[in-house]
Amino acid sequence: MQAQLGSEWAAFLEALASPPPVSIRRHPLSEFKLEENAGKVKWNPDGLYLPKRPVFTLDPSFHAGAYYVQEASSMFVGQAVRQLTKPEAPILALDLCAAPGGKSTLLLSTLPQDSLVLANEVIRSRYQSLRHNLVKWGYSNSCSSMHDSREFSGLEGFFDLILVDAPCSGEGLFRKDPGATGEWSEEGVQLCAGRQKRILADAVKLLAPDGIMLFCTCTYNRQENEDNANWLKDTFGLHPEPIRLEADWGIVSSGMGYQFYPHRVRGEGFYLAAFRKTDGPSYHAPKLRSLAPRGYQPLPGKVKDNLKEWAGDLDALALFQNTAGKIVAFPKQHEERVAQLGHTLSRFQVGVELGQFKKNDFVPAHSLALSSLTASRIPQLDLQREAALRYLKKETIQVDEAPEGWALVTYQGLSLGWMKGLKNRINNYFPKEWRIRMEVKD
Repeated sequence: MQAQLGSEWAAFLEALASPPPVSIRRHPLSEFKLEENAGKVKWNPDGLYLPKRPVFTLDPSFHAGAYYVQEASSMFVGQAVRQLTKPEAPILALDLCAAPGGKSTLLLSTLPQDSLVLANEVIRSRYQSLRHNLVKWGYSNSCSSMHDSREFSGLEGFFDLILVDAPCSGEGLFRKDPGATGEWSEEGVQLCAGRQKRILADAVKLLAPDGIMLFCTCTYNRQENEDNANWLKDTFGLHPEPIRLEADWGIVSSGMGYQFYPHRVRGEGFYLAAFRKTDGPSYHAPKLRSLAPRGYQPLPGKVKDNLKEWAGDLDALALFQNTAGKIVAFPKQHEERVAQLGHTLSRFQVGVELGQFKKNDFVPAHSLALSSLTASRIPQLDLQREAALRYLKKETIQVDEAPEGWALVTYQGLSLGWMKGLKNRINNYFPKEWRIRMEVKD
């Protein structure tokens, strides 16, 4: 790093010794109260710096998906997407190494609303975190899968945009995670660089002609960054795409890419390079017997009629039901594309789970509560912070007047989940696996 930075070495060391900044990215469809002295991330309109790190676990707005706690430098992905795609053109996007979901939710917020985003993660434990964050973000035009990059071979030429946030040595996160320094080695850098090449080679095949490839890491060394960007261009003939920078952003142009240093930006180490695929075969669509996702069947019309009091604008949604009765919904315009994804990917989830009918009673899913699909006529119970935290701990809540039957539990107008009011009690339906385990203090 000293050789790489030269005269800036001392400033770099000083930055590493300072506290890391705290940044969040607001959900573009949510309103929530925020400290007045929050600063703005220069390259992302939804990015904000907080003056100090709060206990996010004890903020009901965090559980409602009002914002995502994301490192500021990585929000630059959104800037690249805005500059390199047409704002009116729907995009089929793949986040190939997606967990825990920060960049997937960023894509959902940045791309045109008619786009479709597939977030993929190969490691099961990390995939669960990805699913959790996608549910909290609440977009119905998202899918997720759990596959190695080699298992996408039936989708050559399918995607208009592919983000490869490649596994790396993590040098850029040493300030946030000092323990990561003990895992670093020169051999580890070489291993990461080789793994990145394999993933990138798989990803290039999936890109449609004129498609955009975004390659990024959270590290500094040239072997994983510039060298692999050069390899990507030379091996596959991709065309480097420049990104316009403002002088006061502090971002350094580095070869074909862009490097973030903590002494120059208010953020951590990050690298991004963008490319366009100028030629290659287009996607060859298979003949499909059904447009239903794997394991699902079209929803019967009678069942659809009974959903009208739960979800709005059903005519714009593709609705399917599995053998357990669980109903999923996603924009109807993506029905064929979703079926094509499901034809290739076996570990695949799509859209928003709405819930299921048990006899004559509909049991709504938690994901419906956090989505934008909920019908406006559903009763709501707005809680103050202390009661909201008790709800999030899955404890019994006491209120003076609670609606009978199903209702949305909200905090400052943000949905937290479901409750069911009975004659003498309230049943708390917050998911057990997501409950707060931390002690709540006033």
